[in-house]
Amino acid sequence: MTVQLTAPLLLPEAPPPPDDAERLLAGTHHDPHAVLGAHPVEEGVAVRVLRPCAESVVLQTPLGEVALVPGAGGLFTALLPITQLPSYRLRVSYPGGEPLVQEDGYRMAPTLGELDLHLIAEGRHERL
Repeated sequence: MTVQLTAPLLLPEAPPPPDDAERLLAGTHHDPHAVLGAHPVEEGVAVRVLRPCAESVVLQTPLGEVALVPGAGGLFTALLPITQLPSYRLRVSYPGGEPLVQEDGYRMAPTLGELDLHLIAEGRHERL
């Protein structure tokens, strides 16, 4: 059975560990893909989005919309009570502007593997 939601659903936040949040906000995190986007956790699926200066971020899913909880520095989060990673888009609102619907780049898996990174570091990657 599919449930359609008419207003954004409010769910609990899903903040990353404090050290990860600090490094994300400082732009020094070595692996933002490990923190941002949708990730399975014990309680469901944690969704984390970094949109500095945004007033609000709403997750648009096939089942409805979920308003993400704002945090420090533009980090928005929510804990979805589901077991499968959802397909979603973001509706981001900035002060004085129309909401923007956009893809979340962290929803997709990284495209560079360990071998690619190794060869790039050595300057020998021939098929970038």
